[in-house]
Amino acid sequence: MTVFKYAFLRGFKTPASLILNCVMPLALIIIYPDMGFGAMAAAEAPNRLLFMVGLMVIFGGFALAKGIQQDRMDGTIIRILAGPITMRSYLVQNFMSAMVPMTVLSLLIGILGVALNGWYIAFAAGVVICYILLAASSIGLAFAWSCLFKDKETSWAALSVVITAIATLGGLMIPLSLLPFGLRLVGALFPAQWAARALENIMEYGVLNTEFWLAMLAMLMFTIAFMLFGGKRRLI
Repeated sequence: MTVFKYAFLRGFKTPASLILNCVMPLALIIIYPDMGFGAMAAAEAPNRLLFMVGLMVIFGGFALAKGIQQDRMDGTIIRILAGPITMRSYLVQNFMSAMVPMTVLSLLIGILGVALNGWYIAFAAGVVICYILLAASSIGLAFAWSCLFKDKETSWAALSVVITAIATLGGLMIPLSLLPFGLRLVGALFPAQWAARALENIMEYGVLNTEFWLAMLAMLMFTIAFMLFGGKRRLI
């Protein structure tokens, strides 16, 4: 069994996490069919539902990445790395296994948005791309974080605090316009704020403009940096 297949199947052994982090975002899109997104959204009262779904995407990515810590705890990683596989290959295959359900989730959100909420195709595409890259950067951050702690409980307890801080400073829990300038600068060091900027941008303009793509590039660079950091460290 390849690492990808092993990690992919392992991710479905925790149905509670999948329901909380993957099913609930879809439920929100279905329950609230009139979300009022588009060019007039920012001019009126910006709807926070997309940001709430973005927060769930972050938690979903972290939940699917937790398997690495379990591999360390039960010694599975020692047996895997004893074979012809490098640390970077192990991380990449785990990353891809976590990205499959998060990509499917993002696509379903876009499809439901078009079908139920009347989203324009460009708007839906922007939301999908934003969520996919937000999930990728969240998974990459979780992998990099796993390299810093050997104790599973310590790692994820600390990460829970970090997630809350990232979401708050990133504008997913509190609108960026309400944050002091200094806190916005700190939040720019994390991918969540770039996702929030992108969502605000497409809510206001309804098109994928230069500012949107710069935010996507920032999240992509975060993902690459996190994966490179994790690939250069030992987990055993």
